[in-house]
Amino acid sequence: IYNAGLQDCHVQILARFQIKANLVVPLVKGNQLWGLLCINQCSHPRHWTDEEIQFASSVATQLGVAIEQADLLIQTRQQTIDLRQAAERERVMFEVLAKIRESLNVETIFQTTTKEVCQLLKTDRVAVYRFNADWGGEFVSDFEFSRAYWSEVQLNTKPVWDDSYLQETQGGRYSYGETFAVDNIYRMGYSQCHLEILEQFRVKAYAIAPIFVGPKLWGLLAAYQHSGSRHWEDSEIRFLTQSANQLGVALQQVELLAQTQQQAEQLTKTLHDLQNTQAQLIQTEKMSGLGQLVAGVAHEINNPVNFIYGNLSYVEEYSEDLLHLLALYQQNGSNSNPEICHQAEAIDLGFIREDLPKMISSMKIGAERIRQIVLSLRNFSRLDEAEKKFVDIHQGLDSTLLILQHRLKAKPNCPGILLVKEYGNLPLVECYAGQLNQVFMNTLSNAIDALEQQVVYNQLVVMNEGNEQSVTSHCHLPIIRIQTSVQDKTVVICIADNGPGIPEDIKAKIFDPFFTTKPIGKGTGLGLSISYQIVVEKHNGVLKCDSHPEQGTQFWIQIPIQQQGGNG
Repeated sequence: IYNAGLQDCHVQILARFQIKANLVVPLVKGNQLWGLLCINQCSHPRHWTDEEIQFASSVATQLGVAIEQADLLIQTRQQTIDLRQAAERERVMFEVLAKIRESLNVETIFQTTTKEVCQLLKTDRVAVYRFNADWGGEFVSDFEFSRAYWSEVQLNTKPVWDDSYLQETQGGRYSYGETFAVDNIYRMGYSQCHLEILEQFRVKAYAIAPIFVGPKLWGLLAAYQHSGSRHWEDSEIRFLTQSANQLGVALQQVELLAQTQQQAEQLTKTLHDLQNTQAQLIQTEKMSGLGQLVAGVAHEINNPVNFIYGNLSYVEEYSEDLLHLLALYQQNGSNSNPEICHQAEAIDLGFIREDLPKMISSMKIGAERIRQIVLSLRNFSRLDEAEKKFVDIHQGLDSTLLILQHRLKAKPNCPGILLVKEYGNLPLVECYAGQLNQVFMNTLSNAIDALEQQVVYNQLVVMNEGNEQSVTSHCHLPIIRIQTSVQDKTVVICIADNGPGIPEDIKAKIFDPFFTTKPIGKGTGLGLSISYQIVVEKHNGVLKCDSHPEQGTQFWIQIPIQQQGGNG
């Protein structure tokens, strides 16, 4: 830091932390500088090599990608929570509105509302006024506390509100959601024509609240006083406003009920799409990391293995030459030297001459085995095969089985899983090889999980019976059977096990996103759901499950040999 041309204040800050040399790399999330990756050397100054700088940059790049993916995953989960909360709010709202009204008949709702408001406010009359399309309108319902103010003709005549103000102003102040109360019409400075209309209805005081259906002004809820002027309390105005709001909600609910089924279907589809999107995001992140890890490990192993394997032939040739030379040397008088004879006996020369070729042969076999494992890892990840191509299905199955080989081996007190392969004569199949390998991995892993679970259960039964010595005898031989065949221009892969089977109530849910019967931390509930999407949606195929309790489980995978255009 003292030779880097830094400002004194900067050097002082670094020196305070005993930093002698440091390497700082930016952490970029998307196109935004998120932070810094700081690598400090405190013991002594240090020259940072290009390889170290490149390594730190690579780590920072991967860390930035990981941070971005984590944020995206959090956002997706939050969207899921928000959507579910919105659906919950809609459900609660529906229940509350259902309690507000006792009938879906609009006339009954009007009569009930006007009667309750009139009786509670102890006003002379409460009416519901509805606007027409031209902002004219009519009274559609009213309730009177007393009919003493009307003549016989007026009682039998439907009231008509002939007021051009509301029509000309398209609802006037009420279109802005304002509730208006008048204690005495003669103290408001109304024009004579306006007073005549009010006197026609024998109105001395009134309070009016707007009724909105959604964002639209539907009508008015009016409370009239005929007996004389009246001072409207704030609580009375609030109650009238709340009643108008409830009436608007009830009217809206009548319209919404006709749309409930459609909204429910749309909500279900939206939730399903969101779950699929989240599942695909998680799977993409998981497969991206897994694919890079597998490919990176395979690449790193491949280089030294190629070096070893390539030099073994020379080692074998050189050792044969040296052994031949040693034989010639022994034939030409070396036995006469006591020191050489003594050393030959000390190192067991005869055994070395016999064992060295065997050792080199074993090393060749081991190196070849490692090369096969590396090839299987590369075939499984198939990072270079993002598009559809014709591949060997059996090669994908064998690569997957090789990766799962350690789980098929025998466990303490119970035999290993017997693998039975009944491969048919399959042509090359057009598919997304890496994704199809994931289907094989998920299906085979579930079969192994089921068989291991059954073995543990059998052992617990034996232990509970107090017969620990007979555990092995109670473990039936676990088997996984893989069959492949061709049927009507499709290939069929059947993966079956003789495990405990799947109950009917669970079998109906196994392809649902996030459904799992495994303990927390043991499974995400995405494996079979994503497998279903890969087979059915990406490959126009069929994925089904046939299982019965205590009779094992079989997964049937069927895909066309050649896709019919598009992306499947």
